[in-house]
Amino acid sequence: MSNSDTGPAPDPVLHIQDLDYSVRNRTLFKGLELSVSAGESVAITGPSGSGKSTLLSSVLGLIKPHGGSIRVTGAEVTKLRGKQLARLRSETIGTVFQFGELLPELSPLDNVALAALLSRSDRAGGYRKAQELLDELRVPSAETTEELSGGEHQRTAVARALINSPELILADEPTGSLDPDATARIAELLFDLPRRRRCGLVLVTHDVEVAARADRVLRLEAGLLVPAQVREAVQA
Repeated sequence: MSNSDTGPAPDPVLHIQDLDYSVRNRTLFKGLELSVSAGESVAITGPSGSGKSTLLSSVLGLIKPHGGSIRVTGAEVTKLRGKQLARLRSETIGTVFQFGELLPELSPLDNVALAALLSRSDRAGGYRKAQELLDELRVPSAETTEELSGGEHQRTAVARALINSPELILADEPTGSLDPDATARIAELLFDLPRRRRCGLVLVTHDVEVAARADRVLRLEAGLLVPAQVREAVQA
């Protein structure tokens, strides 16, 4: 089959090119490159302070790099401001953090539905979809998220990340506060999302066993992302 028969490859959901960023005379990124396609998972490892979380913050537009390009579904993040940037975060990117970052006084349902309502979803539709996601992820009903276990808390955070059908999911140490059993379940859930929902996943982790589940594993060192051999380390 010729290239003309297959058609052009789809644009990546995330494309980072020649990214530069320094802080306090320390270089975190120096010509960093990364491209992630729909349906693909990428795990990023590296020592504390190497810039892994800073990279995710740059993709979210929370940190402005000193040079280079960050495109999410074709939109140049470094040029977006105000409402445009907020809309991109709300409608295109889902985020999962180490401690979930849920509102503890709200129920799991309210936490998830709130993300839909903030993106202007109708109330009934937002709550209906939120309940469907929580049921799918086996999150029990509770008056507040403080009643949930660690794993249930993170599944609620995943539901919130999925509520607006994002094309890119960013996860920053999502299993870092969980016990081994909950870690395995949350890791399985997250790495299954690109296949089931045709989104891209970028996950930052110190856990080599979690990283080994990804389609690609990269290590952030000396300002660049380089291939990491975590599978061999896990098998050894």
